[in-house]
Amino acid sequence: MQLAPMRYTKIDGTAVAVSVKSAAEAKAAVKELRHKKRELKFLRAALVRRLAATRPKNGRRGRSQPPPSMLSRSLSGIGWLVAGLVEVATVSREERRARDPDEIESELHAIDETLHNVEGCILQLQGKLLTLG
Repeated sequence: MQLAPMRYTKIDGTAVAVSVKSAAEAKAAVKELRHKKRELKFLRAALVRRLAATRPKNGRRGRSQPPPSMLSRSLSGIGWLVAGLVEVATVSREERRARDPDEIESELHAIDETLHNVEGCILQLQGKLLTLG
């Protein structure tokens, strides 16, 4: 997935840096950071779905469950179809290949850390804008 280019913000690994010279640039940088935050959350949600798909589903242990009804099976099938179409549309072929759950978890950790740093930059910029006035 190709993320949008940024004018005022640089992300190196999980470190986020913003360089602005005026209040107008700071406002634009805040908008840019909010957009980047939405992109990263979207990417994180796709990774969480892929991680959940790699783990085996554990039902209720020790209890017998009644077999699912025809309606619930058909709705589940439709849900799987929609999820598959969304994944094909949003994730590149290289990223769709089967990956190790540990690798996915490390990417999730990196995205979480980057999101935290983006939120910190947004707070700092908003604080500067409040003091400038």
